Amino acid sequence: MLEKNPLKEKLAAGKACLGTWNTLASPLVTDALAHSGLDFVIVDMEHGAFKPDLIGPAVSACEARGVSALVRMPALEDWLVLQALDQGAHGVVIPHIESAEDAKKLVSYAKYHPLGTRGFTPFPKGGGFTGQGAATYAARANLLTMTAAIVESKAGLDALDGILGVEGLDVVYFGAYDLSQALGVPGQVDSPALLKVIEDGVRRARKAGKAAGGFVPRSREHLKRCLDMGMTFITYEVDSSALARPYAEAAAWLREGQ
Repeated sequence: MLEKNPLKEKLAAGKACLGTWNTLASPLVTDALAHSGLDFVIVDMEHGAFKPDLIGPAVSACEARGVSALVRMPALEDWLVLQALDQGAHGVVIPHIESAEDAKKLVSYAKYHPLGTRGFTPFPKGGGFTGQGAATYAARANLLTMTAAIVESKAGLDALDGILGVEGLDVVYFGAYDLSQALGVPGQVDSPALLKVIEDGVRRARKAGKAAGGFVPRSREHLKRCLDMGMTFITYEVDSSALARPYAEAAAWLREGQ
């Protein structure tokens, strides 16, 4: 049951928060990530293997460690947002936000009346199953639920000021890999052109009072670069990469020595 959202509290206070992308649809993997001391875990339904029935166990694994569980949806669909939040997610991350209207829909789908159009029931995991406290649940959920928009196209960049002006939007995340494609430098996330665009976006987001994130730092050097840009919503590594990369490096080293 959503009773507090430590991530939202920390971001509102201007503190840098560390999270990761959880693509491997295993409650044990999620539990291991949460056990590490991260501030948040993003359960990934866009590029990951998660399905709706696996959201609840992932949320439970995070909550047991005092970690905020967010869900990245595959698209901006009201029923998908509803599923994630009813299963207890602390917030949603929506890809391909390209206009202020998209951002308004995001907030509306995630919030109950009078802030939005989220369907109301106090009986799923998010409401505590029993229906007790139904009279105050909607207001508490509106206060605690986080909303994050991913800007990852030229259209999104062109509409950035409008997106940033949407009330109830907490985080703007700049999708470096998709933006690299849009800028004609696919996969080159260290490209000066891409860095310039994201640095400007982060500056504008902070000025608008939004937390900002972007990139997928996989070293302390890259982590520091994100912090120096002013990002506070830091997505460090991807679980699949963190698992596979050390083994790949060790295997390559061993083969080269024989």
